[in-house]
Amino acid sequence: GWRGPYSLDALGWHDRARQNFTYWTGRQNTGPIPEKIPPASEKDNLARNEAGLHTNGDISNSHYDMNLVFIDALFRHLRWTGDLEFAKQVWPVIERHLAWERRLFRREYGPDKLPLYEAYAVIWASDDLQYSGGGTMHASAYNYFHNLEAARLARLLGKDATVYQHEAQLLERSMRELLWVNGGTADAWFAEAKDWLGLQRVHSSAALWTFYHTMDSEVPTPQEAWQMTRQVDTQIPHIPVRGPGVPEGLYTLSESNWMPYEWSINNVVMAEVLHTALGFWQAGRADEAWRMTKGSLLAAMFMGISPGNVGSMSYLDVYRRESQRDFGDGSGVMSRAIVEGLFGVKPDALAGELRLEPGWPEEWSHATLRHPDVTFDFKRDAETDTYAIEQRFSKPMALRLRLVARRDRVAGVTVDGVATTWHLIENSVGAPRFDVLVPAAAKHEVKIEWLGERPHFGVAATNRPFVTAKQGQFIWLLPGTPSRGDAASAAVPTTVAAVIPAGAQFETVDLAARFNDRVTQIFKNEYRSPRSPFVSLAIPKQGLGGWAGGVNTTAEIDDSGLRATAVKNGGRIVLPDGTPFVTTGPGDGKNIVFTSQWDNYPRETVVLLTGRAKTISLLMAGSTGPMQSRIDNGEVIVAYTDGSTERLALENPTTWWPIEQDYFIDDYQFRDDAPLPVRVDLRTGNARVLEHEAFKGKGGKVSGGAATVLRLNLNPEKELKSLTVRALANDVVIGLMAATLTR
Repeated sequence: GWRGPYSLDALGWHDRARQNFTYWTGRQNTGPIPEKIPPASEKDNLARNEAGLHTNGDISNSHYDMNLVFIDALFRHLRWTGDLEFAKQVWPVIERHLAWERRLFRREYGPDKLPLYEAYAVIWASDDLQYSGGGTMHASAYNYFHNLEAARLARLLGKDATVYQHEAQLLERSMRELLWVNGGTADAWFAEAKDWLGLQRVHSSAALWTFYHTMDSEVPTPQEAWQMTRQVDTQIPHIPVRGPGVPEGLYTLSESNWMPYEWSINNVVMAEVLHTALGFWQAGRADEAWRMTKGSLLAAMFMGISPGNVGSMSYLDVYRRESQRDFGDGSGVMSRAIVEGLFGVKPDALAGELRLEPGWPEEWSHATLRHPDVTFDFKRDAETDTYAIEQRFSKPMALRLRLVARRDRVAGVTVDGVATTWHLIENSVGAPRFDVLVPAAAKHEVKIEWLGERPHFGVAATNRPFVTAKQGQFIWLLPGTPSRGDAASAAVPTTVAAVIPAGAQFETVDLAARFNDRVTQIFKNEYRSPRSPFVSLAIPKQGLGGWAGGVNTTAEIDDSGLRATAVKNGGRIVLPDGTPFVTTGPGDGKNIVFTSQWDNYPRETVVLLTGRAKTISLLMAGSTGPMQSRIDNGEVIVAYTDGSTERLALENPTTWWPIEQDYFIDDYQFRDDAPLPVRVDLRTGNARVLEHEAFKGKGGKVSGGAATVLRLNLNPEKELKSLTVRALANDVVIGLMAATLTR
């Protein structure tokens, strides 16, 4: 399952790999292609569509699309072995798979109908990942690589490569045009996904799987690859690995910076970190790759409760600790990270080339890999580096040895004692690099003699993406410094936190005519439209939970305490700072105006305002989840009569909190440095003033639910015109319960 089979080829067990591929290709669905897409499953509350999934081309017949990782491992098997006889045997399986992917998951955008592919649980961390018809970077990257490899294989087998080559070219364009964000700056990277429903917004905060699959699928240029690693540096939570005897500077990673917690989406997982490390090696950041690899290996194999084990979850994971210790997924990724990353063994037998790009730390003076296919031995003696390579592939391949220059001049290069030339890589990023090209032979010894000074590695003090560096014989690119810096946790956008001035005069805004529901109804509704018309995974129809383990998840929202408190105070509640909110008393009276991209409610509501004010305080309640994290779920706009406006972004997790729970916040995995809002518990009517230090390590479900108090500073010199509350994100409901102006 998942990435476990990667081990077979990465460790040189190609016969075992072929047995595995032969068994599973024999299980591929070859039934008739349905005339139309079946609807989403009612028994799963519209969250799944297994009837559509299990059709011609599917292989695993499970509730995941395991085809992509299986086909990926198959193509990598062919790179290791060059086995065209087996390739010819499995070619019909590849064709059916690619047709299945196109039929079910290809989404078109814009007048040019640029394609992206939706992910229907295509990775280990898939549980409750639900894109509702939207195109994702990781599934698109997979399909780009597979179409590119299929085109190459088709040419080798005498088949027509046109359709596969064309699809790869389209995907190469669409990924850059639709998902490359912040272009032209050092802060650019490939985003997570693009919605197909609603406003078709881009979710910019990419998770680890988006980083490593994009890298692994050979999508980015060297420059783009480096920029993608910087997004991991600055936005993904870093968790230090510390303990007696543990070297400084080691760490592991959370899978994403999304909140709130949901199983598999924002955990600390060995395989996810090691695949990310492989991506860092592929991007040329070997030292950083080794720090996260060593940190993860120490955390799992030496500091965990199952010594020596290649496990799954980390003991540093706040929610799961070391569960799933026996999961084979990590073995596959670890095999590749060590062989392809640390030692840089990258064969392409179909092209007849063995690429060796060692990724061990700069200070290592010797290293040896003994592998069924190759022995790779490195020794350093003063200013001489020696690489001894012995191939044991079925046929020796030409050698491409790619090295980082450790001095700014090369005194000489010899291959088996004969002087040879070396080839500068001018677009190398972060450090100067060069290739030594050697004809095919069973054994080689390559020696490098160094002269001069150590080149300047690292980054340049500019937000420009790259600047050219020249030193000695080398030219390379120094990356700029992202504006987000080098924070060890997720970057947090600034929020608006208004303060009620002393002696303020409060004036409540009458919302009664705008109310369209009771707050308790939020998870009792059926949210049936708009929904993806495709084979998709989606939020269940009650607007809460996920496709994997929570199709029936709900939460009881009980506003009885809020209503009772309002009765005691003459139809209002009063916050600890004296701010009053008018709210509906006992009974079934409506007490909220909901907005949403769901058809159940309007997209926005507008309330007229008059006069002037210093601040506006809002009592708001609604839904959100990790799939809508780090984007604006909605917005509050206050307009003045002169046409100007003030805006409060309702962003998960800084300003927009879910009604059924408080965010869990800590210093690492779930960090949020934004000011915490006041929460009003609906079952009791009590207001909770949250302070960071006291609140850390808490959070979780709120009995009966809670509303959130938000404030926005206004210009007291301007005449007010209106208050608009607008839903922007899909899947969420944005509600306004009360508003109070400070005159």
